[in-house]
Amino acid sequence: MKLIALLLSLLSTSAYGGTLHLDKAATGTVRQAADIRYVNHDEKQTYRLKTGKQWLNGSCSSSGMGNLHALLLDMNFDGHADLWVTGYTDSQGRIRCSDVWLWDTQAKQYSFNKDLSAIPNLDISIAEQRIEGGIANCGCAAQCFYEDSYAWRAGGLITIARRAQDCERYREYGLNEKNDLILMKDEIIDSGNSDQQAIEHTKAYDWRRHGQIMRKPWE
Repeated sequence: MKLIALLLSLLSTSAYGGTLHLDKAATGTVRQAADIRYVNHDEKQTYRLKTGKQWLNGSCSSSGMGNLHALLLDMNFDGHADLWVTGYTDSQGRIRCSDVWLWDTQAKQYSFNKDLSAIPNLDISIAEQRIEGGIANCGCAAQCFYEDSYAWRAGGLITIARRAQDCERYREYGLNEKNDLILMKDEIIDSGNSDQQAIEHTKAYDWRRHGQIMRKPWE
C-alpha cells in the first residue's frame, strides 16, 4: 500500500510538473519565497507562479532548447530579490524570452514587470547595474542585429543607447540632454562597391568586423 501511494504521488507530481520552492537569492533580500509549477506539453514547457494566494500563468515558455529556468536576484537594484524566469522560444536558440516579477514592497508580493519582460535576450550585470538586450541575428545573411542598453530612472526603465544594423545601414542612438533617444551615427554598410557614394555625415562601415563584436556567448 505504501508503494502504491508513493507511485500515485509521483504520477500526480509529474502531471502538474511539480512545485519548485525558491527561497535563496543570488542577490537581494528574499521577502517571500516563490512557488513555481512547471507543466510540460510535448516539447514545450510553461509555468505557473503563486503570488499571494493566486496561481498565475506565465507568458514565457521554453521549447527546443531545454527547460525554463528560474532565479531570484535583484533585477531593479533596490535591495530586494526579484524573480526571473527565462527560456528559449525557438528551436535554434536565437531568442530567449523572460518573465520578470519584481518584488512589490507595498503589496508584499511579486508583480509582473512588462518593460523588463519585453526585452529579448535580457542580460543583466548586477555588479555594473547594466541591463542589455536585443537580437544578434534577425536576418540579412546573419548581419542584421540590434542591441539596446537600459537604465532605471525615477523608478522606471528607459532605453539609454541602441546599436542597430539592417541590410543597408548601421546606426547608433544615444540620449540627449532631455533624456530623449536620438540618432548619433548613421553609416552605409560597406558593400564592396567602389562606386558607392556616402551621404552627408556617413561613411562606409566594416560590417564584418562589427558582426564579430556583436556576437553573444549563447551563439
